This record gives sequence, C-alpha cells and structure tokens, in this order.
Amino acid sequence: MTDNRQIKANCLLDALVAHFQRTLAPEQLNVWLEQELDYLLAEAGRLRLGEVVTPEQVVDTAHKYAATMELGGGMPELVGEMMERLYQSGTDSDRLIGELVDEDTITATVDKLLEVPLSRQGITWLSHNPVLLALLAGGTQLGVKTWLHQGIPEVVRGVLGRRVPERWRATAELRLQDWLMRRMEALLSDPWLYSDENLASLRELILDGWRELSERPVAELRDLLSSEDIQELFVIGYDFWRQFRHSDYFTTLLSEGVHTFFDKYRDSSLLELLEEVGIDRETMLDDARRFAPGVVRVLRDNGMLEAWLRRHLTPFFEAPETLAILGDEPPAID
Repeated sequence: MTDNRQIKANCLLDALVAHFQRTLAPEQLNVWLEQELDYLLAEAGRLRLGEVVTPEQVVDTAHKYAATMELGGGMPELVGEMMERLYQSGTDSDRLIGELVDEDTITATVDKLLEVPLSRQGITWLSHNPVLLALLAGGTQLGVKTWLHQGIPEVVRGVLGRRVPERWRATAELRLQDWLMRRMEALLSDPWLYSDENLASLRELILDGWRELSERPVAELRDLLSSEDIQELFVIGYDFWRQFRHSDYFTTLLSEGVHTFFDKYRDSSLLELLEEVGIDRETMLDDARRFAPGVVRVLRDNGMLEAWLRRHLTPFFEAPETLAILGDEPPAID
C-alpha cells in the first residue's frame, strides 16, 4: 500500500513540476509576471512599513554594509579600471563643455555660494592665515622684482648691483615682504572687499571665465586633468571614506537618517512608499520583463528550475501526512 501511495505522490510531484514549468514558459511568462506583480502591489497596500521592519533592523543592516564590511581587494582595482575607461570615453569627444553643463546651473551655484555666510566668513578666516598671507605677499614681491628687472635698464641694474651692498638689498627685501604681509592682511580684512558691489564683480568674473570654458571641447579637459589625476583623487577619497565610516560621528549621522525616514513613513503602506520614491507599476513591470525571460530561460534549459522545484516539493510528497491523504483510508485528524 505504501509503495502505491508513493507512486501516486511521485506522479503528483511530476505533474506539479510540469505545471510550474508550463506557467514559466516564454509564451506564458509575461502574463504570469503581470498577474503576480498586481497581486504583490495589492498586498503591499495592506502592509505598513512599521509592521514589516524596525528602525533598529535597518540601522544595524546599514551599519553592517556602510561601516563594518570591508570591500574585497579587487574592488578598488575594478573601480580604477572603470574610471580609466570612463575618462577615455568621456574626453574623446568633440562636444562642448557648455553642452554638458547648463549655464543656468553654474549661475545658480555661484549665486548660492556667494549668498551663503560661510563663503564670506571663510574669506575672513583666510585673511588671518599666515601661510596664505605669506604666499600672496611672496607672489606680489616676485611680481614687483620682475617688473623692476624688466623696467630698469641693464646698465643701471649693474651700477646698483655694484654700489648697493648685498646686506642693504637683503634688508630692503625683508622690509618689502613685511610691508606686503601687513598690506595683504589689511586688504583681506577690509569689509569693503566683501561688499555687494565687489561680490557682484566677482560673480561676473567667474561667469565670464565659465563662458570661455564652456566654448571649449570636452577633449581639452585632458590638458587640465589626466586619468592618473582622476585615479589618485579616487584613492584619496576612498582612503578618507574608509577612515570616516568607522567614526562615531558617521554612526550617529547614519542612525539619525534612518530614524528620520521611519518617523515620516512608519505608518505609510509599502505601496505608498514605492510611489513616494517614484517606483510605479509600469517601472517594475518593465524591469521584470527585461530581466526575467532571459534568467528563466537559462534556468529551464540547464535544468536548474526543475531541480529547484523538486528540492522544495519532494519533502512534501514524501511526508507520511501526504501519503496518508493518498491512501485508501482518510487521514486521522488531530
């Protein structure tokens, strides 16, 4: 009797596996995808975000991937190769830079930066930076010396070089540098420099520079930034990220971001959440139709789909409770 029931069970298993494979056949797959997606979306309208996951679960998961998990050694190399290819493809073009970046975007960005108090305060801070002051004074001093060298006849320079002692010239240069340092500090600290009129002039100067740059082809960017520069900048940014993501500050920011998200969407349904981020039915259906047919076809052709179905269904059809249902006598009910 047991063998007879198992034979029936095996026949049912074969029939059920064949049924699922027919359902996922190429000519039926689109209909099945649409029906299943509509069912899932209808059910998603009944589930609230707070019922499915907790903020703590999301924080732990986000922390795991953002702060704890280390990328494999091949990832930086892969990113470097991708950036190299993107750089070569991006700069091998006759397109103008202005065709890629709209002038309105540049104008809005410049206006906002000049509006933000930090930009003005930042310049004030720089006015007290001794390194910057020394750099500006040194540049100005070099300009003055170059002008004197070109403006004074060589004969006169020779006479002055013979008549003026070296220590006098060194003292004069030190006094000139000290005077230029004081003048630069006074100039950078003068509120007049940051008046609306001067900032407007600075704005026009920046936009004029952009307009000139926007008329150049993208290929000329190679003269300003090489692929090696791009990769080195990536390495610098990657090293910073590796250190920053382990900090308590980053963990706090991550937690606050997740809890803010939950405070706003905790009582929203999953369907409302999808709509809020701009993912609608047509978008999901389009992606499913793009990827699913190829994946299912490969799984069917190499037998993996049938093997997966049998792995999950066989224990059911071999269970004593199932065989009892197939027997001559009805199964006992507890």
